Amino acid sequence: MPFALAGVIAGTGGVALLYFSWSGRLQRRAPVLVLAWTLVALSFWLWPRAVGVEFGTVMASLQLSLAAWVLIIANPHVRRSRGRRQEPATTNLPRLQAMAWHAARFLLAVPLAAVASTAMVLAAVSLLPWADVDRLALAVLAVPLVWGLVVYWALLDWQLLRPALGIVAGGALGMTVLYL
Repeated sequence: MPFALAGVIAGTGGVALLYFSWSGRLQRRAPVLVLAWTLVALSFWLWPRAVGVEFGTVMASLQLSLAAWVLIIANPHVRRSRGRRQEPATTNLPRLQAMAWHAARFLLAVPLAAVASTAMVLAAVSLLPWADVDRLALAVLAVPLVWGLVVYWALLDWQLLRPALGIVAGGALGMTVLYL
């Protein structure tokens, strides 16, 4: 228990010194800052001695943050802004054409690419002479990789039609192999 009490005192003292130095109540001198950070580090050494390493680091972190919040909430001095009051910014929505373009990119890259890449991988894996479990494991590992590559291609190409046709063709080929 003496280590826990010493940890509370050291941590609270270190946080208080840092807070008062930051708020301007103490001069920002190097010895004050070194002492403050030394007390904070000391609390991270004392708390694990009191309750063990697992709980000690958590308790030290909680105690430091609680001490900081108490000091902030107890601060009676509230500064007023000296700057001019800013008017709220207006929002500018993009053009309908741009929104449609990005919606088409999203539909191409997320659902269509996911279905097509899954069909392509399952078709390719079904042609392997392995056991069902091995083919399934390879498919589970390969689908995210192929999907990522297809999405990369769909979003990298400036033309929307070329990746769309390629993705649809790959998905159709995969479905044909799967269902024939």
